[in-house]
Amino acid sequence: MNAPADDFDLAHGAWIDCRYRDGTTRRLGLHEMISDASAIADLTLPYPIAYGALYRIAAAITYRVTGLDHLRPGETAAGWYRRRNSRFSTGFDQRAVDRYFHKHAAHLRLYHRRCPFLQDPRLAEECPRTSGIGKLVIGRPAGNARPWFSDTASQRHAAPVDSPEAALQTLMWAYYGSGGALSTRSHGTVNAHAGCMAAVLRGTVGYHPIGPDLHTTLLAHLTPPGVDGGQGDLAPWENPTSADPTRPPPSPAGPVSLLTARTRHAILLVPSADGRFATDWYLTWGARNPPHKPGREAGGHVEPFPDPFLSYQRARESGAPSSAVRADGGRQLFRDLDVLLNDPATEPQRARRAPTRPQVLASCDQIPDEVVDTLRLRVVGAEQDREKSNDHQWWTTTTPPLLTHTAARDPDGAQRISDAVHEADLAEWHLDNALAAAFDDRPADARARKARIALRFWPRADTIFWNLYDTGRLDDATHRMRVAALDTFDQLTADLARNPSAGERIARARAHLPLPSRKATP
Repeated sequence: MNAPADDFDLAHGAWIDCRYRDGTTRRLGLHEMISDASAIADLTLPYPIAYGALYRIAAAITYRVTGLDHLRPGETAAGWYRRRNSRFSTGFDQRAVDRYFHKHAAHLRLYHRRCPFLQDPRLAEECPRTSGIGKLVIGRPAGNARPWFSDTASQRHAAPVDSPEAALQTLMWAYYGSGGALSTRSHGTVNAHAGCMAAVLRGTVGYHPIGPDLHTTLLAHLTPPGVDGGQGDLAPWENPTSADPTRPPPSPAGPVSLLTARTRHAILLVPSADGRFATDWYLTWGARNPPHKPGREAGGHVEPFPDPFLSYQRARESGAPSSAVRADGGRQLFRDLDVLLNDPATEPQRARRAPTRPQVLASCDQIPDEVVDTLRLRVVGAEQDREKSNDHQWWTTTTPPLLTHTAARDPDGAQRISDAVHEADLAEWHLDNALAAAFDDRPADARARKARIALRFWPRADTIFWNLYDTGRLDDATHRMRVAALDTFDQLTADLARNPSAGERIARARAHLPLPSRKATP
């Protein structure tokens, strides 16, 4: 591939929308985004999953410019936390930022001939044909989807994608792209179009602490290096060599490679002559499936390198992190706060069945009080099929500041939140049983009944919880959740109640719902 006359510079080109603390919005490159982090309130990206990708890229750079990417000789995690916490009161060292971007200037170009950002230049020789520019934009109709009449030929002649958009789409493919059969690639003795693994974040829900400025946000994203890989802990743009794609992906050697070097796809953009657009691209496999899942034990797969922003199911025997919790766009965030704010491992009766607490939220327990009081929680969800190319929905939501209400900092507040979540779950359990009795359901009807409850009860419970949280009245959760369950029961049985023969059965079923408490605050 020939580099364009005017390559697109990701360090200094404008492609990341940032909202400053004074309310203005500017489009920046990575260099200026990190340099201005103390003045930037937040990112304002057009796609929810772009947050999940870009926060990891920015956190990796933050590790480097702060020197927090390794433990010093003899340093413990407590010592690392003290170093991290001392930086909340000062901005990033501008000289360190400038040195970093100067050192990696060539690899931070989108169309560089030898080392394009997050891409593999070998594809121009190893793939017999491109994938069609229409497939680059995730979510755009592609393939032979009949409602859109979008056959393969039309995808190859779709409109070019401007470089800022192409950069975001490359990030999203690297972190959330689908696997399966892609373009054919020949490397060494392997000639295949199938066998590509799904991207590491596909189908997951991530949790990100958000401060009043980007500087605070990025420092709060850092967790102590569990493995100090030294020179082996490299981001793709820091690594002068390309991995052998015929082998399983290499294991992370430290926090930077954990966040950035776990891509499963191989991508190569084809630029226009002036570097303003991507006119085509290659998409294929970048690593082969391992012969067996690593870390397998008698109780199931164990994730040897858990992502710090994800929650994981637990292996049956050891309780260690297993597969990442799947994103469910119909599940309200407040239902998971009991796990997100408190470590289930401290309660033996829950440790084996509750998901793990994301490492980044545990790390926030060590942040100074005056900082953690300002931290909100941003959720980045991607409800996707891991085995197929279907993307059902993406979403992002941000809570009010609540990371101070953990068992380690505020035991009473943590207990009130936990109790409120429990009351909602209990009200839903009683509602489910009452509806089963009212409709005389068979076990096979449970799925449809749960869907009706999800549509009617849980959105109302979500509104109730956050209203009680904002007004400091979580003690009223029992009353309010029971009222919501009764009202939902009446709504869902209204049509059935018109049948005289069902009236008595409905009345008996409703009587099993707990009555609201009379001690609730008016």
